[in-house]
Amino acid sequence: MTGWERLGIGGLSQAFRSGRLSPSAVLDDALAGIAGIDDDLSAFVAIDADGARRAAAAADAELQRGRWRGPLHGVPIAVKELFDVAHLPATYGSHVRAGAVASADAEVVRRLRRAGAVIVGLTRSHEFGWGITTQHPGGAGTRNPRHPDFIPGGSSGGSAAAVAAGLIPAAVASDTGGSIRIPAALCGVAGIKPTFGRIPRDGCVPLAPSLDTPGFIARTPDDLAILLEASAGWSAADPASLIPRMADPGPWPSTLAGRRVGVSPDLLSTAIAAPHLAAYERTMDVLSGLGATIVELRLPAAAEYWDAFTAIQMAEAYDVHHRQLGLFPGRAADYGQDVRLRLERAASVDMGTYFAACDRRRHLAAALDVALASVDALLTPVNPCTPPRRADPDHITAPDGTRQPFRDVLMGYTVPQNLAGVPSVTIRAGTDEMGLPCGVQLTSARGQELAALRLAEILDRELGFTTPR
Repeated sequence: MTGWERLGIGGLSQAFRSGRLSPSAVLDDALAGIAGIDDDLSAFVAIDADGARRAAAAADAELQRGRWRGPLHGVPIAVKELFDVAHLPATYGSHVRAGAVASADAEVVRRLRRAGAVIVGLTRSHEFGWGITTQHPGGAGTRNPRHPDFIPGGSSGGSAAAVAAGLIPAAVASDTGGSIRIPAALCGVAGIKPTFGRIPRDGCVPLAPSLDTPGFIARTPDDLAILLEASAGWSAADPASLIPRMADPGPWPSTLAGRRVGVSPDLLSTAIAAPHLAAYERTMDVLSGLGATIVELRLPAAAEYWDAFTAIQMAEAYDVHHRQLGLFPGRAADYGQDVRLRLERAASVDMGTYFAACDRRRHLAAALDVALASVDALLTPVNPCTPPRRADPDHITAPDGTRQPFRDVLMGYTVPQNLAGVPSVTIRAGTDEMGLPCGVQLTSARGQELAALRLAEILDRELGFTTPR
């Protein structure tokens, strides 16, 4: 590596335009870095070296002619394997689809290419996106680049690990119940789950269609904003994308005087380990020190969001695999054990249970909408404790010393945003006793992605983990 990996998208763009670096040289260095460490890290499942080199050479030629497509011009980007990339594997992390190849790009990939991005390859996902560990049934699980004995989170674990390791500046990801925010937090990078429908889903295999939200993982909130603005907008193939444009918050001063940031004890789903609580409280102190007013918000308990989410996700995922894909139960033996067991349990979720959960969802979403309307953002933790080790990826030792399922401890913190369809930005806020990152998220009202990113950018710079002060 020659230092480009510390520049981020904005820095790379400036270096390309000035001629200090070239897209082809940076790509070659990125490919060498992937070849050097990814056998151990296991962040990638496929590399399109030839296609990427052609795209980088074309970006070089355009720059030499004076054509600049924007800040993504020539920037290497990876794509979570749930999204189709033409001529690359379309297995979606599962043996069930062994040998499948995508015939065309997903819409978000087409938009990134049009903006000048160089698509490097596919990053590893948990099987069909239904898991938060990114450990593959075949044993090729992604490692956390901060500490290889631990999981990176999921389901976008490969995307987060690749960015955190400095292999690429950013990656496409998706979030159904925390699948961007969890690995971003565990790997210590930035991630955004936009408003539901903001980025079209066509060309991405569904997990639970009413919850699935494409987004991004990158080094900084500034980089996330560049990716979001290049990819957001309506697609005729995805009716959910017919939503109002993102609100423009206009310029913000470096202080937060007059801004209101909410906190809610009701959304502290489980006990928080001491280092993670300290990181969360320090974040509140930093916001307050910058002039923000901290407001306590009352909301339904996190467990209510988790219960409604579970029924909806299970019913919709079963419908996807049984009716839409036609894979379950006929190909049950080819699924990994954890996803197979979830599908077996999901088969028992009847329509009455599903519709009752959908009705409850409307009330829970409305409560969150009302709360968010009163603040600029809601601050909550993402990971309340150290993640599992890869040797036992589905369980953790909770702060009270008991062994508990990782999903049950963590996901109460991340599913409210999916139920309500509101945007949330994750950044690093601290470090635990194992040297692993502690993450927090800033959730804003629907359509307020850019405001959440601006607040995250200011906070990230002040905390000093990824953006130097």
